[in-house]
Amino acid sequence: MGLMNAEPLLGEIKTALKDLLEKGEPYTIYSNKLPTTLDDRYFLQEVLGKGQLFMYEKVLHTKTVAFNTLIPGVWIEVVFSERNPAEPILEMVRVDYSPPVFTIPPEDAQNSFEKFQKDLQEFQNYLKPFAKEVLEKFEKFLKEGTESVLTDVEGIENLTTYLITPTEIVIEDNDTGDRIVSTNYYGIWLRTDREGKPKKLYIGAFPVELKPTPGDLKRAIELLEERKREILPKYKNKLDLPLL
Repeated sequence: MGLMNAEPLLGEIKTALKDLLEKGEPYTIYSNKLPTTLDDRYFLQEVLGKGQLFMYEKVLHTKTVAFNTLIPGVWIEVVFSERNPAEPILEMVRVDYSPPVFTIPPEDAQNSFEKFQKDLQEFQNYLKPFAKEVLEKFEKFLKEGTESVLTDVEGIENLTTYLITPTEIVIEDNDTGDRIVSTNYYGIWLRTDREGKPKKLYIGAFPVELKPTPGDLKRAIELLEERKREILPKYKNKLDLPLL
């Protein structure tokens, strides 16, 4: 069948990475809505690769999943049919600092901050000073956009005993076996090890350690070109033999 639109799509992704780096502008390609051959899809899958993160909603019927690619800043999101959870109805290539469907909206974070602030007052006799530090970091995120990573395991365990519980967004790290989950306070994320023991809290719209840095995006542009040059000859030189 040969390649038809894969190379232009990679050019589109490369331009989007530059725009994200220089202008902070995200970009979406609705990949299954474009005319592509089977070779196009295989080629794109090989060039982009699949990273270590797998994201899903912990609901009765999974509606959306996502994973990172080997190219920092490039994410794949797949939306499934509610009638048939095994049937993908929309596939998107997202060029962004985090996958939008799994990123907490500002209004949800603001509402959660107010609830967290109120709950800290109610449970203050049970909580360690770490809880106040979390509140301060949460407020700083809302006012300044500063995202944080907190590693006081004893303080985290205290909060998960009295206030913090996991909710529907799950991010699995296949490299470490860790799991990161959204919590009942949107904007606060909990990271646990493979045994379920708390390791870290993240304050932000998405766990900051999982987001690409500007340096990562610069390397992503180069890596995209390198992988394209490496893999393209296999498809350019491919012979389509007739079926006998």
